[in-house]
Amino acid sequence: MKNNKPLVSILLPVHNCEKFLAESLKSLVSQRYRQIEIIAIDDKSSDNSLKILRSFAKKYSPRKGVGKKLRVYKNVKRYGIVMTLNRLLRKAKGDYVAFMDASDITRKERIRKQIEFLQNNQGVVAVGAQVRFINEKGRLIGKSTFPKENQFVYKSPLHGISMQFETLMVNKNLLPKDLLRFTDSTEPFIYSDLFIKLLPYGKFANLDEYLHYHRKNPVKYLLDMRKNIFSFAKLWLFSKSNYKYKPSLSSLLLPFTRVSTR
Repeated sequence: MKNNKPLVSILLPVHNCEKFLAESLKSLVSQRYRQIEIIAIDDKSSDNSLKILRSFAKKYSPRKGVGKKLRVYKNVKRYGIVMTLNRLLRKAKGDYVAFMDASDITRKERIRKQIEFLQNNQGVVAVGAQVRFINEKGRLIGKSTFPKENQFVYKSPLHGISMQFETLMVNKNLLPKDLLRFTDSTEPFIYSDLFIKLLPYGKFANLDEYLHYHRKNPVKYLLDMRKNIFSFAKLWLFSKSNYKYKPSLSSLLLPFTRVSTR
């Protein structure tokens, strides 16, 4: 019987993540939505990350009765996150693309719930989820309160502020070919730049459920923006002139007002 479920490509950039990588991979291969391909690229790690990836790839190679697979590649030298993500995007075969951090843990229901949401909401180009923030020991240090509806995401489509990139699933069917790519010139706001680039092609949403564990203090996103205020302002102005995004002045100031109130 032919499987009519769409393929979801889960993209996993890896660099020196041996401490958490096995747990992260376990959460991916355990997804209840089985029509997935997990694509990992090791960005010239100096620890055992590549060895762990290859061990999982061997164990979860495509075979009868298993609807998931892990493909592993390695960079010949350290290219950095932008080039690694773009390499992953070029290798993705699915019409839907999901992202993952090699230090994170994602819930078994995440991919299934996101693909169902996108299929039931044809005008949504990207959907995220709520996040529990944990430290290196796995202890809870915070929880997200990302807006659920597009009108609120649009006001400030920023990584760590209105969406968490590592929870994102994108419907490529709504996008022009090759639009989905990352740009060096927008560092350190490469994820926010991608969000803004997608805005003309559909709505954004966040599921109301906590489907992901991310190993980063949420306050750091706000502090990073404050530290890189000129780069942030440059992104804001570039977005207005190139992506037809029309943010309000309050959207520029929002991250900094949040920092000051903590």
